[in-house]
This record gives sequence, structure tokens and C-alpha cells, in this order.
Amino acid sequence: MALVPNPGDPALRIYGPRIYSGYPSPEEESESRSYLLHKIGSFYRKARRRLACRRGLQARGLCVGLLDPVSNVVINSTIVHHSRKRERWRDREDAPQEDLERRSLDGLVVFLTRMFPNLAEGLAVRYLRLAKADALIAACAVASDHGIKWFHDSEAAPSLINTALKCAGLAAGHPDAARLVCAWRNVSSRVDDTLSLLALLRESQSSPRRRSHVVRELASMVTEGPLAREVAMRCAWQLAEASLRRHPRSMPQPDNDLPNRTLQDTIHGYYLEALARLPAGPGFHRSLIRAGHCYGPLDPVSNIIVNTVWHHAAFPPSMKLEQNVIGTRSLHRMENRSLYGLVSFLCTRYHGFGFQRSVRCLLEADAILVLADPDLDPAAATIRHVQEAQNSPDTGLREAFLAAATAACHPNPDAQAKLLTSCKAMLGPTMSLLRPGRGKLSSQDVQRLARLLSPESTYDHDSEMALPPVSLKSYPLADLADLYSVVSKGVNVLLNKYRQMPNGDPSYELHTICGVNDRVGGPAQWPPHECGRCHVNFLATPKSPCGGKPTLFFTEIQSDGTYDSFCCPVALPPPCATQIRCVYCEAMGTRIVHPVAIDFRSRDSEFEMLAREKDPCQREEATLRIISHRRLMAENVHCKEKEDILYDGVDGHKNKFDNVSSLSVEEAMLLAPLCRYL
Repeated sequence: MALVPNPGDPALRIYGPRIYSGYPSPEEESESRSYLLHKIGSFYRKARRRLACRRGLQARGLCVGLLDPVSNVVINSTIVHHSRKRERWRDREDAPQEDLERRSLDGLVVFLTRMFPNLAEGLAVRYLRLAKADALIAACAVASDHGIKWFHDSEAAPSLINTALKCAGLAAGHPDAARLVCAWRNVSSRVDDTLSLLALLRESQSSPRRRSHVVRELASMVTEGPLAREVAMRCAWQLAEASLRRHPRSMPQPDNDLPNRTLQDTIHGYYLEALARLPAGPGFHRSLIRAGHCYGPLDPVSNIIVNTVWHHAAFPPSMKLEQNVIGTRSLHRMENRSLYGLVSFLCTRYHGFGFQRSVRCLLEADAILVLADPDLDPAAATIRHVQEAQNSPDTGLREAFLAAATAACHPNPDAQAKLLTSCKAMLGPTMSLLRPGRGKLSSQDVQRLARLLSPESTYDHDSEMALPPVSLKSYPLADLADLYSVVSKGVNVLLNKYRQMPNGDPSYELHTICGVNDRVGGPAQWPPHECGRCHVNFLATPKSPCGGKPTLFFTEIQSDGTYDSFCCPVALPPPCATQIRCVYCEAMGTRIVHPVAIDFRSRDSEFEMLAREKDPCQREEATLRIISHRRLMAENVHCKEKEDILYDGVDGHKNKFDNVSSLSVEEAMLLAPLCRYL
């Protein structure tokens, strides 16, 4: 990331997006593929020696699986040999050995790219070379370099591994990818027994009869009996993690931006929680979008609330919004700005820190600044478990917060730096209102906070309700109003049907809509699209009888007015965790939280269609298009969004509409390094 020149005050180290590629050169990728094919060939030779037990049994299975590559070949070969429908495999058995090795490599690459949303095929090849063609070791290294914690404990992990295996089988031309997945679920459920049988095959003194018996046992174990649960796949991941700890193979890259995405997803979770704690409705949306950064002297959620409430009180609106939908892309931009604010704070505070070291420190601290900087809060430093001992800070808090506010594009950096330096003293005993887990703030709570944070303000919640509404008649506000109307109507219809109280009334009422992707099914470069669906996150508050904290929901809405779809609660994403993937939400760059246990449009089918692509170059091109668009959204800190016009109206500004449908200069520059792939 770029260190922005700051001649006015060289002590402030302010970071922003920069032009970045990070993909291996064609020469490096070609060399790595040649190395991997040679390595895969050696795996097949070892597998043949282990299977030299009976006529007709050869190493003809793919090396895609959840154990080491040779064991994968052995297990997959036994599945082929003992299949009741051998005719489905004949065309593959007759294929040249070189074709089998190439298809195995294709499967290994897709296994990685299906599991991790920001991983291009070129980077997957690089990680596979690092792991000597062991796909699960490579996946553990990717997770480590992403900053993803406790992957095997993640609720989403079993499903991701399951579908990654299926896509790998499809990419490799496996004639029954679903059967491949079922077999490996059984292997993972009895991994100790499987490893014992494989060890017997490695023994050079074993007789052919003994080997044949072991192979039959192995085939029976993985192909017969009740299907193991999906969660069993965690066991294989734990084995790979243990192997990686014994032989570290992480690939440090000074310009690796994979951890940035994990940090942004973590920050997004804090914004969802902050929206749940703020009063319902769109009243605070403008101030959150303008100045609600997550850095400060408190926990991230409390920082968002303090920054939002202070800005709302110090710069009150002149009009009010009526649509209870926060601008999705504007919210993502605020999250991006918060990332650069956090990093600039640490780099200004400690001049020995660079961008990557700061990101790593923040990931270890779950983006909690008081844990990442032990000198920010001495009380927190006594329980911190992240930051290593280091020299005293190079600058004071005021300068560090000023650097953060400048990097994060705050509308009044000096005022925010002054606020954050003194807000704990200003709040005094009302700090208890911000205690994590306390629940939703009432209007009275917010008004109390506002008066302490901005004593000169005339903020009054009741008088604010009488403000005139923003007019939504002119273009492009009319388009936004139509979209928000469709989404709001669909959300309310589905929420009313979701669960009802004994008297027939809905159990939940809408709190706020906090994420919308109206392009599910298109338009996107890949896959071929059919318009008409939205993926939406919203917060809803229980109505029975004591109320409670708002719950996050996911819904899939048909935009043709039928609303023939569903909604379901989803957990707030834990910090630094992996999440369920959606090809269309990734293609649009939206951070929608999707359900783990419920199917939805573009969860698996589009990824499987992508994996079936017969021309690997087209598959790689499609993957890069999705990654590049996601990256454009993740690096946007300056570009104007269409939703911004709503918040301009709240400020009483004249509505202006920049041509945001075309690429801005900044976006075009960021995309430039990817052009050779597109």
C-alpha cells in the first residue's frame, strides 16, 4: 500500500491504496506448473508401488483429496476399481498418464481458488509449489497468510471444503464428483483407521495377498456404510494444520494484499453490530457514512457509535431520510477508509511499523486498536495477548489520530483527533452505555451521549423528527427510491411470514436494511446471468415480550413482485473468520453475510459451472474478473457512490450526480495491473 507524501507534517505516516498486482509472471507460473506436473508424476509412481497387489488395480485416481497426494491417489484408485459402475470410468482409465497428471493439477488449483475468494489461479499455483503439490497444506498456508484464524472451528469450514472438493473433481474431469466428495467425507470421519491402512500399504515387506486385503478394507471403508456428516472434514484440516506447524511453509510477501480482505471483512462485522446497537431507522446513516470510523480509544463498535453520534450532534442534518436502507457501497467505502485509518494510526504511532506489519498486528488483535497498541490504554495492556514489547511511541495520540482521520477521509480531521484524544474523559460514567453486549441504545441514551460529546450542540431527537424529508423524485434518486422500495417491501413481507406470535402478529420488526446486492444473476461477466433477484442483509428486533437485541437476517428476494423466496437468521461474522461464498456478491464486491446451512442462488451451482469450464484459460479469466471487481470495491476510499447523493440531500447540499456508472480515474488505475489477464 502507498505511503502518501505529507510534507506539512512528516511525522504523520498516512497510507492509502496504490496500484498493485502481486500475481506471478507468466514465466514464473509456467515454471511452477512444470515443477508441479513433475512432482505429481512422482506421486503416481509411488502409488503404483503401493498398489502392486492384484491384477487390474492401478494408480488411476486423481491426487485430489484431503490427505497427502500419494494417499489421495491410492484412495481414489480404490474407489475407481471397486465402483459398481465401472463403465463410467473406462474413458478415464484409458487416458494417457500425462493427461491424468494435468487433470490432477487442474483439480488442485480449483480446490484452492474455490475455498478462498481472493485467490487467483496464478497465486494458487504458487502456493501449491510451496506446499509441494499438497493441496491441504497449501490451503492451510493460504489461510495463514490471509490472517484467517481457527479455520477448522469455523461454522462455514466443512461446507467450503465439501464444495471445494466437488469443484476440484469437476475441474479434473472426474466422472462422479459427488461420489468423490462422499468418499472423502467417510475418510475424514475415520481418518485414524484410514491412516493405519495406508501405513500397511507403505510397508515394503507386505505380501501381495496382504496388500490386496488392505485395499479391500480401504475401499469398503470409504465407499460403504452410512454417509459421514459434512463436519467430519474438519479432521483432515486439523492434520494438515499440525503438519504445517511442524514444517512452516507460509509465504511472506511484502505486497500481499490477502490479509487486507480478511481485515475488511472483520471490520464489516463491527459495522453490522454498531448498526444493531444504534436506534432503528435511517436517522444516523448519514453520520455513520460520513464519519463513523471504527478507530478510537474504545472497542471498534463503541468507536463507531461515538464517532457517529458526535458527528450527528456537531453537524446536525437539515433534512431527514425516510428509506430505512443504508447505502451498501457507501458503507463498504467507510469500512475501507477505517482500515487505512487503523494502519496509519499504528504507523504514525510507531515509525518502525510498515503497512503489512500493521495489518498483521491488527489481525492478531481482531482489529481492536487498544489491543494492537499497548500504550493506547494501559488497562487493556494488562490483558493484551497480541503486541510484542517494543519501544515507546514515536508520536502522541493526537498526532496518531490525526493521521488516522486524514487517511480515512474524515470531513474534519482536526476535530475528530481532538474528540478521540479526550472522549473517554468526556463520557465519564456514561461509558457504561457503550459496554460490549449491553444491547440496543435508546433515543434517550444517544441524546445523553451526544450532549457529552458535543456540549455546544443543540441536538434534539424530537425536533429532528419534524425535519422535511429528502425529495426522491429527481434522477438518480428516483432509481434508488424504486430499488429501496422493492427491497423494503420484500423484506417486510418475508419477515412477517418468518415467525408469528400466538396472536398472529409478526415476531420481528425491521430495524434497518444493511446490505443489498440487486444484481444476483447479473449483470456480471461470469456466469451468464438472468436478472431478477436480490441478496439482502437486514437487522430485525424481536417484538416478544421483552424485545431484545436486533438479529441479523439474510434474504433472497425476487424483484418481480412475487417475493417467492425466503429469509433466515445468520450469525454476525466472527473476527478473522472464513465465510460462505456467493459468486454474484463477490462479483459485485458486496460483503453480504450468507447462511451456512441453507441453499441460495449462486452458492454452489455457478462455482461448479465455472469449474466445469473445459478451457482453463477461460476459467482463469472469469475468476480474475470476479477478483478484480471485488478488489476495486475493496480499495475504493475516494470515489463517489450513487447513494452519496441521498446523504448530500440530508446535509442540505445541492444534489449532484457524478457519472459513477463508468470507471473513475482511481478505479481505472487500480484495474490496470490486471488488464493483461482480461
